[in-house]
Amino acid sequence: MADKGFQEPRTGNLFFPVYIYTYEPAEEYEMRKEINLLIEKLKRPNNYLDSLVINMYDEMIEYLKAEQFANRSLFDLISEKEKEDDEEALTWVRDEINEGNFYNNFTNKVKKHFGENNEKKVYLVLYGFGTAYPYLRVSDFLKNTEQLIKEFKVIVFYPGNYDNNNYNMFGLLNDDNLYRANHLNKYLAIE
Repeated sequence: MADKGFQEPRTGNLFFPVYIYTYEPAEEYEMRKEINLLIEKLKRPNNYLDSLVINMYDEMIEYLKAEQFANRSLFDLISEKEKEDDEEALTWVRDEINEGNFYNNFTNKVKKHFGENNEKKVYLVLYGFGTAYPYLRVSDFLKNTEQLIKEFKVIVFYPGNYDNNNYNMFGLLNDDNLYRANHLNKYLAIE
């Protein structure tokens, strides 16, 4: 990731600079430590790369806590609904994520971090999709942020595997429509 050629958003798949790194779901907490170490290495003076790392589960929870309805946070209201009807609560979260301001807020956060004319912008590193599932799916996220994604090299850490051009969350659940993303493991010669 410190390679200057790889850092350019237009390398790889010219129209969709997203790379997904798959790993065993049981390695989730070890992977989170590795992500932090990787980002620290990229920040070193000989690399000096600006990367934004976002835990998508935390991002989703932060959004739900900030959104208010009848002077209460959506997070609190959904938590109460979950005790009564967990399916209805699941639908409510999905609807709020996909139809509310979640993606606008996310886009604004990324643009604020990197700035409009920041020459250092390099990687948008995303993880936590396993924890955010089934509320937030990687395929839905990528579809809803496609315009933003084209400005950055996006690295998604994905607890699952890649087989026959499909990503499978936890090695079990097919996450549709990610075929356009590059499988980063292939570039690292790690399978």
